[in-house]
Order: sequence, then C-alpha cells, then structure tokens
Amino acid sequence: MNLWAFNFIWLYILAIFIISLYFVKKAVYSYEEYSLCGRSLTYFYMVITYLSTWIGGGSIIALVTLSYLSGVSQYWLVSMPCLIGFSFAFLFITRIRTIRQYSIGDMLGIRFPDYKEIIRIPTAFALIIRNVTVIGMQFSATALFISYIFKLDYNLACLFTFLVITAYTALSGLWGIVATDLLQGFLQATGLLVLLYQSIKSSGGWDKVYDFYLSTNHSDFLTLVSGTNWWNEIGIYISTIGLFFLMSDQGDWQRINSCKSDKVAFWSYLTPLCVTLLWLLIPAYVGVVQRVILSPAIPSQYAFFQFITGSFSVSVAGFVLVCLLAAITSSADSFLLSTGLTFSRDIVKPFINPAASDKELIFWSRFFTLVAGGIGFAFAIIGKDLIGLWILGLTISSSIVLVPYLFAWFSKRINTNGALAGMLSGGLLCAFFLLFSDKFNLCYLWLIFGINALVCVTFSYMSKPPESADVSKTYYWSPVFKDIKNIP
Repeated sequence: MNLWAFNFIWLYILAIFIISLYFVKKAVYSYEEYSLCGRSLTYFYMVITYLSTWIGGGSIIALVTLSYLSGVSQYWLVSMPCLIGFSFAFLFITRIRTIRQYSIGDMLGIRFPDYKEIIRIPTAFALIIRNVTVIGMQFSATALFISYIFKLDYNLACLFTFLVITAYTALSGLWGIVATDLLQGFLQATGLLVLLYQSIKSSGGWDKVYDFYLSTNHSDFLTLVSGTNWWNEIGIYISTIGLFFLMSDQGDWQRINSCKSDKVAFWSYLTPLCVTLLWLLIPAYVGVVQRVILSPAIPSQYAFFQFITGSFSVSVAGFVLVCLLAAITSSADSFLLSTGLTFSRDIVKPFINPAASDKELIFWSRFFTLVAGGIGFAFAIIGKDLIGLWILGLTISSSIVLVPYLFAWFSKRINTNGALAGMLSGGLLCAFFLLFSDKFNLCYLWLIFGINALVCVTFSYMSKPPESADVSKTYYWSPVFKDIKNIP
C-alpha cells in the first residue's frame, strides 16, 4: 500500500510542478497576467477551476467524517456556500465586473476612500483570516492522511504539505492554478466516482447498508432531512456564517475578473454551483456507508483513511488517496494565491509603495503567498478540527467586513467613519465571544451583525454624508449600473 501511494503521490507532485513551470513565462512581467490571467479565461477553464476549488479535499474528508458520526444531513453544512452562492451570482457578478476591481478591498476602498483608503487594512485582515484558516484546514487534511499512510509525525507531514503546495502556487500565479486544475479536476472527479463505487461494493451493496441502519434504529442517518428540527439547523447555518458568501471569497472575485466576458463570468460560476451540490452528495453518503464496515473503536479523524486502506485493493486505495490529495491542493492553492493578491493589492500598493511596478507587485504576491502558507501551517499544527477551522475563519471575517460590504452596495448614507467604527465593533465583539464564552454559539453572530450595523449607522449620521461621486461607484442602483443586466 505504502509503495503504491508513494509512487502515485510523487508522480502527481512532479506533474503539477511541470505544469506550473510551463506557465511561469506568462506570469513574470505582468501583474494582471499573474493575478487575473490577463482577463482572458473562457467558460471551460472557469468551470474546471471553480469545481477544483470548491470541492476541496478538506471539505470531502470533513463531510465524510461528519456523516460517519451524524448522518448524511451534515451535507447541508458543507454545501451551504453553494446555496448562498446563487444569490451572490444573481445580485453581484455583473456589477463586480463593471467596477473592474481586483479585490473586495478595492471595492470598499473606492466606496469609503477617506483617510487614504485605510478601510483596506481591516478588510484585508478579515479576508486573510478567512483564507489562512481554510489553508490550515486543507494542510491538516493532507497531513492527517500522509501521517496515517506513511506513519510519519503529523507535524512533519504538515511541513511537507506546506512546502509543496506553497512552492508551486507562488511560482506561476493564477495561470498555474487554472492549468493544474485541469489535471486536479480530472483526478478529483474520477476519484469521487471510484470512491462511491468501491464504498458500496465493499459494504455489500446499498440493501445491506439500509438493513444495517434499520437494525440499529438509525435509518434517519440515510436521509438528507433527518430529525424534526433539521430546517432550524440549516436556517441557523445560512443566516449566520452562510451570509459571508453573499460577498464570496476573494479567490472567486479574482476569477470573476479574469473572465473574458460578463456572460462567461456569470454562467461559469452558476454551472459549477449546481455540479458541486451534486458531487458533495458522494462524500456525504460514503461516510454512512463506511460505518457498516468499520469498528466503532476507530478514531473518527482516521476512520476514512482506515476505510480506504482496509476495504479497497492496494492499487485502488493508492489512486483514491492521490485523488484526495489533488482535491486538497486544488483548493489550498486558490486561497494561498488570493491571500498574496490581498497583501499586494490592499497593503503594499496603497500604503507601502504606491509606485510599485508589476514585477514588484508579483514579488510581493509571491512572498505573501509563502507567508500565508506559513500561517496556514501554524493553524494546521494548532488544530486538527477541519470544520472548526473553517467555521472560525467565517465567523471572524463575517463579523468584521460583511455589514460594511452590504452597506457599500445598498446604502447612500453610510460613510467611512461609520464603516470603520462598525468593523471595529464587530471585530471586538467577536473576539470577546471567542475568548470568554465557554462555547461559541453561531447565534451570537446575529448580535454581532446587529451591533456592527447599528454602530455603522450611528457614526455615519454623526458625521457628514459621503461624497455622491464615491457613492455612485458602488451603489446598487447607481447610473453606473443602469444598463447592466443581472443575467447577461
């Protein structure tokens, strides 16, 4: 088993480095080429790169583990970004394309420009926290299976993961990510299908799975809407951390602006949303299938890997594990690169070196991609709870930036003072709950959003209104967007 897995992994790593090296020349001289592929990507490339990013290995492993413990209804937690993503697509994609900004920080900077666009700093902080926790989640997922398969120390496996993924990501920017996603997307899709087939086969068929859960009085584990209050749980997820996806991730903004047309940007976002919702059903059901075979004494974080190595043939197990690695790296690289872009675009360019050339911005993007990898590595060392890391990043980011982001689109009266004060209050209140409550309840976010909004409005009305020229740049019903259709 180890030999098969070892050979598959090294072949895979060699392939992604060769692909990245091929695209280095495209990303050496132009910051727009490095960050946005020269705004030239077509529908095919966009669909593949979205799918590769959204169906990450960390999400797959986390969902298998959650459904193993609690049933397939846990699908809703992991698929929630896609559900909210439809609203984001219809509301904002064509408008984001119209303002032609690289980042969420760019958008808030032109709407709240006072104090030399200092609002970019808390925005960058919030988005970077979101990114590095996801990076930590992906690194941890990789390290868990490497340490399990090869009997390596977990921390050493984390270090190996950090070095490989950050190196190829920094090398050729978005061109390298999109190109490697073609390989990784193929492996990811193939691996999930093989995983589902082998899982049902190893368990003796779906009838045996059903009989097992019927005999243990847990038939509700097999339904997506198990329990009497399932809708309440989904509602809490959507109305708390789910609201973050009304502004989406920085990596999605990057891809939206890298498309060759509005039509490509909209439909290449909507198509993989639908596909992702279907594909995530596979790990949800694999989790409940593996319970039929595995001993309850196996630790839940290793149950998935024990299931693969113990139930599949050596060659199939090695292939599936490499497909999982591809799913992990294809998600981690996007969050790494978007963090580098956030640093270079929202910190270096406006505050450190406004005259920075394209080469300098590419250097800083690469440098901070490595820094983000280092921070993600630290998160992976500190915590092995994959879903916990994911929720932590969403909680902190939403608390700070979500309310000012929505005001930037839908309010004429909120000014820079109000937005900054709201961000500060939201961040401090979130920190208080995280540090001093025994267990953070997602419902606390309702209070945080409410205080953030109240402070935004209060401080805005205590100072002069924003300039109408600044408001018109992002206001949803501004003349700037007069001829813009939500569905191109």
